[in-house]
Amino acid sequence: MRIPNNQNDDFSKKINGNFNDIENIYFKSIKPFLSTREVNVMLQDGSITNTSTFDPKSVLEFYRSFLKDLKNWDTHEVQLNTDESNRIYCQISTTLDNYIIKGYFGIQFNVLPYYKPDKQVIHIQKELIDLSVKNSALLESVANIGNNTIRQELKNMSLDEMEFEELFERLLQNQELIVKLEDKIKNVERLYPELEGAEKKKSSLFFELDNLVMKVYQVSPILIDYNRQMQGEEGVIVYFDIETKVDGKEKKLNKSVNFENIKSQAKERIAELFKEITSVLSKQHS
Repeated sequence: MRIPNNQNDDFSKKINGNFNDIENIYFKSIKPFLSTREVNVMLQDGSITNTSTFDPKSVLEFYRSFLKDLKNWDTHEVQLNTDESNRIYCQISTTLDNYIIKGYFGIQFNVLPYYKPDKQVIHIQKELIDLSVKNSALLESVANIGNNTIRQELKNMSLDEMEFEELFERLLQNQELIVKLEDKIKNVERLYPELEGAEKKKSSLFFELDNLVMKVYQVSPILIDYNRQMQGEEGVIVYFDIETKVDGKEKKLNKSVNFENIKSQAKERIAELFKEITSVLSKQHS
């Protein structure tokens, strides 16, 4: 059962109220850690502009401090995910009778790459352009010589009059012929050692350019729900799940929970667990 839910029973209303308290204090507590600072960045065309960024490290520290103060919950390492989505989040859980209660606290944000405002960026870009121009002319010469070499070799073997499909089939059936033609091409390339040097230089320049890239972190300081998170929206999120254990040996879980079956004592304990979170977050806020 996802918390908050839209049920109308007394326990749902109570637990939703507890959740609202958590959500409100959580948002107030984390919001200062999402504050931004202005930074200068360089665009692709070399112009300098101003943008804002927050510090992901401060958010990581916020979650670690929060988790450290929880006494009645099992906590897990804070996660920083920058693969398909950009998230910082932590998860907590606890077992009560036949139920497992899980909590998720996180933010979803955007990462934008810019160049550092460094003149070296423009210098490297100019080198790459110059190198590309020189390489283009050289590659064209090598390609022409290579094509002529292949044509002559095919002519020597009386294969120059074949249609492309027939020649392609002959090549597939004759590995030695393929190797022979490849060797001819390599011999041509060896006549232009500057090509290899240009490739190495290009790789070196791109490596230098990568080291001049800086990341800007942006997040909307608003509350979002699970569905909006899955849609990729930026923001702050918290939710809980109450699940029923149905097979202790295989540790399978049944997410369908009937609140009417939860004993009064367990309901009170769940409310206390939620209040503990509110209390810990209040200390973070203060």
